[in-house]
Amino acid sequence: MTTFLNDFGVVCALGNNKNEVKHALHHPEVEYQSLDRELHLEGQPVYVGKVTGHLPDMSVFPPYQRTRNNALALMAIKQLEPTLSTMLAGVDKQRVAVIIGTTTAGVGTAEQAVAHYMETDAFPAEYGHQCQELIAPAEFLAAYLGVNGPTYTISTACSSSTKVIMTAHMLLDTDMADVVLCGGVDSLCQLTVNGFEALDSTSQSLCEPFSASRDGINLGEAAALFVMSKQAGPVALLGVGETSDAYHISAPDPSGDGAIRAINIALEMATLTPSDIDYINLHGTGTKKNDEMESRAVYTLFADSVPCSSTKRLTGHTLGAAGALELGFCWLHLTDPDTPLPTHKMTKPRDESLHPIQLVESVTKQASRICLSNSFAFGGNNISVVIGKVDKVQS
Repeated sequence: MTTFLNDFGVVCALGNNKNEVKHALHHPEVEYQSLDRELHLEGQPVYVGKVTGHLPDMSVFPPYQRTRNNALALMAIKQLEPTLSTMLAGVDKQRVAVIIGTTTAGVGTAEQAVAHYMETDAFPAEYGHQCQELIAPAEFLAAYLGVNGPTYTISTACSSSTKVIMTAHMLLDTDMADVVLCGGVDSLCQLTVNGFEALDSTSQSLCEPFSASRDGINLGEAAALFVMSKQAGPVALLGVGETSDAYHISAPDPSGDGAIRAINIALEMATLTPSDIDYINLHGTGTKKNDEMESRAVYTLFADSVPCSSTKRLTGHTLGAAGALELGFCWLHLTDPDTPLPTHKMTKPRDESLHPIQLVESVTKQASRICLSNSFAFGGNNISVVIGKVDKVQS
């Protein structure tokens, strides 16, 4: 059964809604990341993709729900209210699911509470540990919608919100839900910034995926939410492929075998061949090993025939939200012919030792029918998603 991505809501370093993000995609020459000192334990400046818009008032919600993570999720879901109002009319509340990918939940709020405790020997009166439970953003959004269908979180590091898309499809396909609110949300906090630095994975400057001088990632934050259903929409989910290498706790399998298999499974489910793909959004972290593996995997299947790009230079790596955010860039491109392919911004020379995939290095407009998005996480947790424009795809 075909399922559809009916609408998309987004907030990230590029903007606070779809129109602002599309405008930013037309202007990749702007640096959307910024320097931050507060997130580093020793006060070192780090580049992050931070949301700069005015966050909504959270005072109307219970204290434990007043987290930055939930504020970002609220910004995204408000964009979907017209669509949800129409699609949920007459639908049993138990038939509406909420599935969210995250890695941080309310950890940033917990960090502030711990700092308060260290100074006063007491947690803030309004602090509730529930804020940092991984299910927190899913429960918050379900409560906001007033629905009580399947509600849970998937947390598989960088592939979290991409795996959510497949989960939403399965709930719809097995008739366990009529509508699914799905996607990902993660907010910046000291845990992730300093944790990735401890792994020697963070860049000392703005990240440079696939460049010869790449030295790691920049972190970012985002909320990216889709409404999915069996009702025909502008974009169809065509195929999903999941594999698990278990090659190493953090490093990818350098052969790219797991990534190749994930892409092939997605293409098989979609009954497509590599030549049918018009654009690929790369995982493209800017680490030595990811870019080596991914260029090998993509070149093995597509050679240099398909335009592709990593958007993490623009947004930072938004972890649990990354998969949905990057799939959202594909959704924006497919639904608005004026939205260019996301540009692969690289200000330093390309690494010529990598396989020569076709990177989109300038603003490029093309009429695309089908896009593929890759997410490759810790532990070799790989997933690839194929989506297609409905008026060009058999549904």
